[in-house]
Amino acid sequence: MTGTTRAGKRSSLGFTIAVVVLIAALAVEAFIYFRPRRNQAPPEAREAIAQGASLRVETFGDQSATVEITLYAPLTLAWHEKTIDLLRNYNEEHPGRIHVTLMPKGLAECDEEMDYSCAVLLINGESEFTLPDGREVLLEKRPNESYSTYDSEDVVTILDALTEGSS
Repeated sequence: MTGTTRAGKRSSLGFTIAVVVLIAALAVEAFIYFRPRRNQAPPEAREAIAQGASLRVETFGDQSATVEITLYAPLTLAWHEKTIDLLRNYNEEHPGRIHVTLMPKGLAECDEEMDYSCAVLLINGESEFTLPDGREVLLEKRPNESYSTYDSEDVVTILDALTEGSS
């Protein structure tokens, strides 16, 4: 009788191990299926790229400027266009202070830099700043919305602080 009990315990243990392995495999499959997609652009950006939005890198400003700005984003979207317009205006009003590189989504370098974000704006290699009023901003994703981590105008405030005293 003891032989039967041991065999029953062994088969029960084997069955338990098999169930645990299957549950773990299902959990891994569920994670892979439902995980956030890397570099998933908003629908507007995917549509703009599909319709042939420019994948050309653009630069403006003074290459010897002390403030280097790089915007990695779907550049054709209105919220990023607003930031770009503010940067162009700043460059015109304050020549020699900034150098801007616009990197469109869809280029390998841009997509790699953006990582899990849909946009990243770097000023001298940084995307986190404290404004003069004490507010913390993160120059990532979509600006100008109630849930955004920054407004386009915050970029000008940062530039003013960084270039204060520059001619």
